[in-house]
Amino acid sequence: MRFFLFGLAFLAAAASAQGPQTAPLADVAWPRETKAPDGTVITVYQPQVERWAENNLSGRAAVSVLAPGAKEPGFGVIELSARTEIDKSSDLVTLSALRITKTSFPGAAEQEMQKYVAALRAAVTKERWPMSAQALQANLAVVQARSKQKAVPVKNEPPPILFRTSPSLLVLVDGEPALRAAKGAVSLWRAINTAPLLLQDASTKTWYLWALGRWWESKALASGWQASAAPPPTLEQARAALDKQFDPLEGKDSEGKPVFEPGVAPQIVVATKPTELLQSKGEPKLTPIPGTQLLYVSNSSNDIFMELGTQTYYALISGRWFSAKVLTGPWSFVPGKSLPAEFAKIPAEHQMADVLASVPNTPQAREASIANEIPQTATVQRDVQPTPVVYDGGEPQWKPIDGTPLTYAYNTGVPVIRIDPKTYYMAQNGVWFSGTGPAGPWVVAATVPSVIYTIPASSPLHYVTYVRVYSSTPTTVFVGYTPGYYGTVLSSDGVVVYGTGYYYPPYVGAVYYPPPYYTYGYGAGFTVGLFFGFAMSGGWHGPCCYGGGGGVYVSHHHTNINVNNSYNRWGGKSTSVSGPGGRNVQATQVGNTTVARGAGNNNVYAGRDGNVYRRDDSGNWQQNQKGSGWSDVQKPEQRSSTGQSRESVQSLDHQHQSRDLGAQRAQQARSGAGGYQGGGGMRAGGGGRGGGGRR
Repeated sequence: MRFFLFGLAFLAAAASAQGPQTAPLADVAWPRETKAPDGTVITVYQPQVERWAENNLSGRAAVSVLAPGAKEPGFGVIELSARTEIDKSSDLVTLSALRITKTSFPGAAEQEMQKYVAALRAAVTKERWPMSAQALQANLAVVQARSKQKAVPVKNEPPPILFRTSPSLLVLVDGEPALRAAKGAVSLWRAINTAPLLLQDASTKTWYLWALGRWWESKALASGWQASAAPPPTLEQARAALDKQFDPLEGKDSEGKPVFEPGVAPQIVVATKPTELLQSKGEPKLTPIPGTQLLYVSNSSNDIFMELGTQTYYALISGRWFSAKVLTGPWSFVPGKSLPAEFAKIPAEHQMADVLASVPNTPQAREASIANEIPQTATVQRDVQPTPVVYDGGEPQWKPIDGTPLTYAYNTGVPVIRIDPKTYYMAQNGVWFSGTGPAGPWVVAATVPSVIYTIPASSPLHYVTYVRVYSSTPTTVFVGYTPGYYGTVLSSDGVVVYGTGYYYPPYVGAVYYPPPYYTYGYGAGFTVGLFFGFAMSGGWHGPCCYGGGGGVYVSHHHTNINVNNSYNRWGGKSTSVSGPGGRNVQATQVGNTTVARGAGNNNVYAGRDGNVYRRDDSGNWQQNQKGSGWSDVQKPEQRSSTGQSRESVQSLDHQHQSRDLGAQRAQQARSGAGGYQGGGGMRAGGGGRGGGGRR
């Protein structure tokens, strides 16, 4: 599942050319209404999540049941469980296989309650409920406020960190240049282990780089780059022969705007190992953050701060904090427990608030950890066929996976794992396949050996441990993957970071197979908003899919995230269409519940005590009393020694906050402000942006 770096730019351009998705989004508003066979009208208010693990959700919901001829509905609480079918790119979670595990109708007579329960089971359990993934995620973050996700032992040694105050362009080469004859041009060699087009003239030993719409040249790889006044014609022949299959380093931001001033020739920095480039537009401009003892570099696109008390600089890179006394370094890793408390005080509305997702114990960090557990799911037809596996040289070369009895094929871009001489597993676009030989034939796997999930973070194949098989039928398999498939992991500091920090050596032969991702060198960053992902400083990175797609685009310092569904590589989302080699991943239609437009606001809640509560426009709480309507819930200081209700006002307020936050996030996602409408585009300011397709 390694990816070709040079395919990234073409894929990004293709994604942009496809234009925005125009398919209508499912209506996820609440409450929802349905009818039992006897005509009983059942209104279900927005479920309150208690637990969401892999593809299973459990929680509770307030309901009202209006029997035929009744003047007033009966209110109650149901506890439920459901399977979640998740399409992150559409902000849609469909609850299916609904099961009511417990019911409570306070004050109802036994016969009446049995009638209510019968009506609920007859109607609700047959439904499929569409919900906003954002609403569910926010609910879980605020209510539970703690993820039980297992931390990954990542490495945190700082990479080389450069700082520049003049326009600079970082070009990364994965090790010393691996030169191969350039297609379409005599006497030119191409460095295949880098995303941009980097060539060397065999006779003069001059290096040439295509960037910012022109050729650059230098006698030395690391420095001395200048705009080429008279580039040899053979350079254009080589560029044309590649048909844009390389990173053009266009120097544009996510909106297609140039990041360099007209006429500016940036300093080109070539690095042969993962390196980070921090830069400011001129000398750093330090601006205070209200309510804190922090300053931030406001004329930089990087997350750079100064803590006034110690006069220490801090930089956030790939979700990790590093500190230095001067911006030129040396830089040291800062454990979460050693991060100054001032960072947690950054106002949530401040333009630098995105970094709160990387500050331990903040609500944003907890929400990020929860988002990192939520999978993208799909139902796959068992007769789906993967793209054939190609081994450089014809036969697989096997390498051991440390700490396991497994080996993997090193000379291919696909993660092929050998269990024993007759048992092989391979992951492609979020789907597991099994075979009896390294070349197949491959079939969709209905189960995956548990030993695969012991692959450690030190292995380049660790990311496949985030692809799961949940269940199967004779014709389909229900699968999913969490964001770890893209390279995000929960560190021991309790924050989500990008990359394991390990350097995974690439395969270089007749072709180049890079590792699945690089922790450093591509400006990875985080934000909590629509979906958790990583940023390429305003660029595009797509490390999850065979042949590209499935990447995550984040507009830095905004909650704009574009998440592509890896399973789209197998076909369309709403209908069954022809995919690679056969039938595709099959999308499922949402059920027949309707939004209860006439049932009032979505302000009715299910208490953990089995009672039903509602919040009025003034922010006061009321409890439903059977036979006497609604009565005010007294605040703690107003209650008698016996208390009026077992559900605290504080708990109810938290429930309201989570529902309100979820509604805001869902509205943002569905209004187009969430970044679902558009591609990423390449950026060359602040670092050469590479990437590719995960297989």
